[in-house]
Amino acid sequence: MDLADRRRESPGTVHLVDIDGDIHAKNTNANVSNGIVLTPTPSVDPNDPLNWSKSRKWLATACTLLFTWCICVSSSSCYSVFVPINAESGISFDNLNEGTGYMYLLFGWGLLFWQPLALTYGRRGVYLSCLLGTCLMNVWAGYAATNETWIATRILIGFFGAPSEALAEVSMTDLWFTHQRGTYIGLYAMALYGGQWGAVPAGFINDTMGWQWVLFFCAILNGLAFLACFFFMEETMYHRKVLPVQQLNNDTNIAATQAVDENKKSEKDQSTVTRQLSQTVAESYLTKTYWQKLMPFTPLNGRRNTFFEMMYMPLRMFQFPSIVFAGFSYGCFLNWFSMVNAVNSTAFTAMPYNWTAANVGLSYIAEIIGTYLAGFIAGRLADRLSIRLAKSNNGVMEPESRLWMFVLLAILAPFGLIIYGVGAAQGWNYWALLIGMVAVGFIGPAAGSLTITYVVDSFHELSGEGLIAVVLIRNTLNFGFNYGVTPWVDSMGMQNAFITAGLIAFVTTLIFVPFIIWGKKMRMWGAPAYWRLVERSAAV
Repeated sequence: MDLADRRRESPGTVHLVDIDGDIHAKNTNANVSNGIVLTPTPSVDPNDPLNWSKSRKWLATACTLLFTWCICVSSSSCYSVFVPINAESGISFDNLNEGTGYMYLLFGWGLLFWQPLALTYGRRGVYLSCLLGTCLMNVWAGYAATNETWIATRILIGFFGAPSEALAEVSMTDLWFTHQRGTYIGLYAMALYGGQWGAVPAGFINDTMGWQWVLFFCAILNGLAFLACFFFMEETMYHRKVLPVQQLNNDTNIAATQAVDENKKSEKDQSTVTRQLSQTVAESYLTKTYWQKLMPFTPLNGRRNTFFEMMYMPLRMFQFPSIVFAGFSYGCFLNWFSMVNAVNSTAFTAMPYNWTAANVGLSYIAEIIGTYLAGFIAGRLADRLSIRLAKSNNGVMEPESRLWMFVLLAILAPFGLIIYGVGAAQGWNYWALLIGMVAVGFIGPAAGSLTITYVVDSFHELSGEGLIAVVLIRNTLNFGFNYGVTPWVDSMGMQNAFITAGLIAFVTTLIFVPFIIWGKKMRMWGAPAYWRLVERSAAV
């Protein structure tokens, strides 16, 4: 198919379910009763991550989740000890929250360096470099005694932690197919937000050893993760030649079909012939040794160095409405998550609760419960919903089918914010605040899982670049929000600020409705520009 024909295709629209069994593509009919088509089409190379065994895929996934979780523990563990940090070091609450804002800003903009590096030289070296850098920055942060030093450490932790925001999703798409993507990106979102776990023991560490050791333990955690990923994380970057692979799979299917017609064999024999043909081709590839897999970066091997050219490619993705919608929605839900974290320490240490730092840390268990529920439920439900809607659409899946999950978030977001804010202002039983934190803990990763998967489904060929654009929008919004959240709450009061936030959350969540109605038309409208970018990226 030439570029002129391809430009008329809607990016993201795929034939997910082989209802009639007549699609000449490699599919999972042997394992899935509904004939889910494997998208993207895997090659026959055993080094292709899509062809790895399930245990090998799970090990790579576990290392990616470990990286994400450890980075996020480092960024959030200090939330529950803002009061003792302020009391001992004199760093103001405004600067503590501003540091968080700068950190999230660099979580986004740092990707303009790390993501092109990972897409050019491989993911593994970037993960290892960032774990080591975060480890060292946490040691420095433990000695912070001025506003300037605190903000500097937060900026650098944000820079080294940036790949946790977008590169991990790319690794998931390296390993798993479209119909599995929501589930595993849901687990990633759970690890991303589950890093709030660091705030739970932080209070106890502060009470027994001082707030500095909260950061020192974060450094130790990242050092251990560095060692684990060094020995067990494989490189998942693979340059798959799509058209030849599809042709090869078609030829394999045709050969198998001819063998069946000639010998009048059963369906089982057909799959045996297909497997034998694929195995014959696979034998021409050389598998990597264990020591080759430990290389931190992948040599170019004749490929042109495209690092600088890929740095500005994500900025071109801003022209697509789906990218802007995903970044804005994700940013809004991150803001509500950050709003609770910004005031939680002061809310529970004040009257009528008078909690210690240790008890404030325990309150984050509520958010973690919500986060884990979202990780296990949201992505899996979105996958099943997409398959169900694809079956009712003659096997064709549209990325917008996942967005129906936002209905649930439109209810939970205002509920969680209002019950938390009003409860804290009125001195309700602390269980009311914890219920609000469960709801807020759910909506953040759920929204992240949905928006990330929506972008990857819509712009799979440029998913890495699209995710950078989403994170840039999201984290720039969050930077501004963290910069102003403390003055906002101080000026309006806890109750009015959170009621207002709940109403804003409801309205902004409803933006998904126009994309349910006109999302495909918007993708069709942007198709010529998108396929030109794909062509340019392929040339690069």
